[in-house]
Amino acid sequence: MSTFSTLRRLGCAAGLLLGLTTAQAQAQAQAQAQAQDHASHHAPAAAASSPAPAAAADPALTEGVITRVDARSGKLTIRHGAITHLDMPPMTMVFGLQDAQQAAQFKPGDQVRFRVEDQAGTLVITRIQPAS
Repeated sequence: MSTFSTLRRLGCAAGLLLGLTTAQAQAQAQAQAQAQDHASHHAPAAAASSPAPAAAADPALTEGVITRVDARSGKLTIRHGAITHLDMPPMTMVFGLQDAQQAAQFKPGDQVRFRVEDQAGTLVITRIQPAS
């Protein structure tokens, strides 16, 4: 076997090894980037460690405070505690009411307990009552 053949084989092997190493490094970098991106979907540490609102009498109900009422569209903006059955951390968000006419019964600042359900991808309040 000639020196040229030996060098050529070594060059091919080195090129293959370099290519595999590069592909592995790229896959690891992509996996780390995805893990960091998904970490942003969880509640901030401050919200996760903050004390939960007083336990509701009915564990199926979540406690919250109404911050905005849109009686015309039947929607309420609520700053709420964790919604455990939906694996949702505490936050403020807009919910539609199953019975839109109920919106007129509430005002900003009202403390409520409510049940929300995922209906075909839309979060809808199916039950709501004053917290007291």
